[in-house]
Amino acid sequence: MRASGRTQIWRGRPRTERGRWCLAAVLFVSAFLATATMAPSLGLVASPDETLSENLLLLTPHTIAVIWRDPALRGYGLVFAASLFTILLAHEFGHWIACRVHRLPSSPPYFLPSPLGRGTFGAFLRIRAPIPTKRVLFDVGAAGPFAGFLVLLPFLLYGVAHSRAVVPPPSPVPLDLLALGKPLAIELASRVVGNVPAAGAIYDYHPMAFAAWFGLLVTAINLIPLGQLDGGHILYAAFGRRQSQIAPFLWWSLAACGFFWPGWWVWCVVTRALKLQHPPVY
Repeated sequence: MRASGRTQIWRGRPRTERGRWCLAAVLFVSAFLATATMAPSLGLVASPDETLSENLLLLTPHTIAVIWRDPALRGYGLVFAASLFTILLAHEFGHWIACRVHRLPSSPPYFLPSPLGRGTFGAFLRIRAPIPTKRVLFDVGAAGPFAGFLVLLPFLLYGVAHSRAVVPPPSPVPLDLLALGKPLAIELASRVVGNVPAAGAIYDYHPMAFAAWFGLLVTAINLIPLGQLDGGHILYAAFGRRQSQIAPFLWWSLAACGFFWPGWWVWCVVTRALKLQHPPVY
């Protein structure tokens, strides 16, 4: 009976692991195709001289037909999706490799397809064991943003170098014009590659720069130091049980930032739903 039981366990584990990786592969392909389809509409709406006459921000059969029949749109979407998913995969596999280093069982990265926005809600992995120490928690939490940021840098530099500087259309600004924010990383990259827009001009982003922009956004959001976000893991690793005293102050600071940009209130709701206090390590 013992031998039989061991044999059954040995046979069952590979099937379970294969099932997780098959599910991860199906979700990855679905999210990749959705992102490749949505990206051209996002990219062209963001381009001040190539606004779309139709609203293609929702993944519908019409959207799919319009984009995949046009070689230019299809190419834009595939380059954007390949760049963005390389960045997101680096982020998630940073966590996954850190789990392997510390012998923590974890699932593969699961991507979440979306019919809105950029075609994906991002990715996550599940750690199937308690975190033993704060040092392990720090390594696992920090590995993802660190790996993702390192991988996005080449896409950022190449994309900014090949982005066009254009003058926005005169007022009134068309309703379908989406102006992306310009983070400090893009400001620095534009100076490094020598492609600084003139006064009054903005970037018509190359798809790689557009993907790097989203990568920067995902990294920044993940580093919000609350709850189960990567920043929350790092904060607990640094301060331990004092994190429960610091978290409410940080949350109210985030809420105050909402008066400057209302989008922060969305993340106030998200972080509150995920709980502000980090669970203790084992």
